[in-house]
Amino acid sequence: MKAIVIMSDSLRRDHLGCYGNRWIKTPNLDALARQAAVFQHAYGSSHPTLPNRTDLFTGRWGFPWHGWGKLAREETVLAQLLTDAGVVSMLIGDTYHLFKEDHYYHRGFSGWYWNRGQEGDNLVIDPTIPIKFPCKKSKMRLPYPDRYAQICRNRYHRKVETDWFAPGTMTKAMEWLEANHGRDSFLLWIDLFDPHEPWDPPQHYIDLYDPDYDLPEYCDYPENAPCTFLSERELKQTRARYAGEVTMVDTWVGRLMDTLANLQLDEECLVVFMADHGHYLNYPTDGGLIGKPLSYKGEFFPMYRSLNHLPFLVRLPGARSVGKKIKGIVQPPDLLPTLLDYFGLDTPACVQGESFMPLLKGTEQRRRKFALGGAHRTMAQLTNARWSFACWRGQRPPALYDLKADPNQERNLAPDEPETVRKMHGVLLKMLSELEVEQERLEQYQV
Repeated sequence: MKAIVIMSDSLRRDHLGCYGNRWIKTPNLDALARQAAVFQHAYGSSHPTLPNRTDLFTGRWGFPWHGWGKLAREETVLAQLLTDAGVVSMLIGDTYHLFKEDHYYHRGFSGWYWNRGQEGDNLVIDPTIPIKFPCKKSKMRLPYPDRYAQICRNRYHRKVETDWFAPGTMTKAMEWLEANHGRDSFLLWIDLFDPHEPWDPPQHYIDLYDPDYDLPEYCDYPENAPCTFLSERELKQTRARYAGEVTMVDTWVGRLMDTLANLQLDEECLVVFMADHGHYLNYPTDGGLIGKPLSYKGEFFPMYRSLNHLPFLVRLPGARSVGKKIKGIVQPPDLLPTLLDYFGLDTPACVQGESFMPLLKGTEQRRRKFALGGAHRTMAQLTNARWSFACWRGQRPPALYDLKADPNQERNLAPDEPETVRKMHGVLLKMLSELEVEQERLEQYQV
């Protein structure tokens, strides 16, 4: 049994053709979707990047207890379960947070490879490299004083496309497959930081979407905030840069899939493609925001669907999942038990997620009524095809949206629908309680 998981960080669901996009070029992911099960209701659980990976690697919802940080050494993790069962597991990625010395996200993998240099990774320290900010610093997300300067250093020597991160990481993954395709079983986990900021793909990808940009500055690393600081022309260029990153990821997913076909692995390899969350770009669905903020200067935002509604594709070996549109709700903690199910292994009692293999095989159609998600010390949220409900820790008003009547989430119904709010809050507390969240923590989620 063989499996490949491809994570693409910050990829919006609505930027893929298989989910309805008509202007961004994603032919390879669209081709994968035609061979796969396309999940219509995959939602985030713990936000953002590292909390998401914790949920994926442990099969548990983590946001009520912990946020950004290391993977606890006492946690039962997917890679170790597979390694203990004799399944070779390999982590190849450029999401640099996973590989920090004391974070332990590579724990349990048989092997791992870090394609260094993304974002704030202190890879290149040459002081002679010129540092040039592409726009006013006030427009940029600069959580650490030297982050963008480090970005400039890390990308200074790029010449060919494989010098960019997603292409280089995928190349390493293809090399690993060529060397290891004869193994009886393996899990290859490919963790791509793209299309996470900075949005700086090779220029030909940007030119697919905005070839005539002629302003003296651009913003490829915008602030997490209401999008009032970019002009319409600047915003078009920023969106083109993000779209270019999406197409770059798609191109290299296609090359990986070609490698699978050339190695004749299609008949024996499960393929999963997913994202951890989306990214706001001030589209009508984005609440007037850019980035991924949940709060800003006293305002508090729910995770709008463009952030929380995930792309999720699963191709069974031999394309046995061809063309399925799956409506059942799935979330990141469900992947661990599904992979264990696929490899014929038992799921430990500590795992909270549920295998979605019955959805893939058609023996089950629906499961949860709501997806439960949230961010540590901030908020908790329920989502399904009809409703989005969010409440915050402390004395703050809740948010309630009818997604059928108001798909862009422009009208918060909470002030006018107190009974619906009460019911949704009750469901949320019940779901948290079933995860064994302590009473004192439950009481923090108020309406």
